[in-house]
Amino acid sequence: MKEYIKGIITGLSITIALFLFVGAQQTKDDSLNTIMGQLDTYVKDQLDKDKAAGRFQLQSFQIERTHWHYMLDTATAQLYRLEPSRTPGNANWVLTADANFK
Repeated sequence: MKEYIKGIITGLSITIALFLFVGAQQTKDDSLNTIMGQLDTYVKDQLDKDKAAGRFQLQSFQIERTHWHYMLDTATAQLYRLEPSRTPGNANWVLTADANFK
């Protein structure tokens, strides 16, 4: 009987020590620096998957019921204008200005 109680106490002690060790490890991973590092890595990975992300800048404005939409390709410095159409699906981007450098 004594050995049975001694085994239970030893098992509980090992289990408690294991939980304390695992819990102490998780507090290091929950720090703000670690979380921000993981977020930064995730965003960089997502941007690496799509090389065109952040490449185009869109500017739209309206003067006296006339709408203009311009798109700048930051990789090539080409400026495009949206050529309107009576049917929305037929509007297309037209090169307005080419890059002034090579």
